[in-house]
Amino acid sequence: MKEGENMGIFKRKLTQEEKDFDAKFDKQIKDIFVLTEDDMGAGKSGKEELWTVSIRTLAYIDLTTQELVERKSILQWLVTERECHTSKKKLGLAKETIYQLKVRESLPYINPYNQKEMEKGKWLKVEEVVKRNCHEPRLDEILKEYQKDVVIHPDGCGELKLDKSLGLFSGSGIFNQQECLIHLDKDEDSETANNALHSLKVLLDDSCQWDFKAKQYAAQSLTDLANDWADEEGDDEISEEDFIKRISISEVCVSLDGDFELFYDDGDLFYGHVIIVSGNIESGFEDADIAR
Repeated sequence: MKEGENMGIFKRKLTQEEKDFDAKFDKQIKDIFVLTEDDMGAGKSGKEELWTVSIRTLAYIDLTTQELVERKSILQWLVTERECHTSKKKLGLAKETIYQLKVRESLPYINPYNQKEMEKGKWLKVEEVVKRNCHEPRLDEILKEYQKDVVIHPDGCGELKLDKSLGLFSGSGIFNQQECLIHLDKDEDSETANNALHSLKVLLDDSCQWDFKAKQYAAQSLTDLANDWADEEGDDEISEEDFIKRISISEVCVSLDGDFELFYDDGDLFYGHVIIVSGNIESGFEDADIAR
């Protein structure tokens, strides 16, 4: 879509799906400069025919009041199935870029999943892309700060670098004498990972036992399934001991509040599907499954 070209949906009769989407937003149109954070994503659910494209923002400036709003919002618009499977997804917005847009703020509502009230303006419906690749001093400074690397060096790991769009520190480390990837959730209100680091230390300090018990738990949970797969392919049946010997750690993922996931290469037990053992530092292992 070219600069200054609006979405054009009011030039024809809206479908009910478009009306329902449109009703979630205030009627007032705001002119803003907005700084995007990451790339576009799209999704739909149920019987919806249209896809909702979304892209997160770092901040925006209300051009009427010149107010800087540093609260993160989400830009949204609807596209057809065909438009969704193009790289531009109708509007062609990119990450870490400043745009001048006409938008409408989402109305406050109660989230049906957790009953929390969502504040007005959490989502911004894009009505028009006025200008691309803009520069605005305050947003330029926010982008400059955002693009600075943030790294930590926990014991037993190499450099873990923060992916700010994912809120995840990632890098390499050693788990039971095996090199693997390490992923840590960042703390909620700062660019640190103190919460997850505490749990990681517990895992790494006794990684031999954690690794053995995780493999044992996976074998007890999944050996029968592995033999079902082997039977379908005409391969030999395996024991739990065989299962344990064939799998090897590939990734350690630690979330907030002690939750973790250990990812294992499957040793071709499931023909390349990763095995995931999840649990909590305090309560132990809770589930083992393969990535579908």
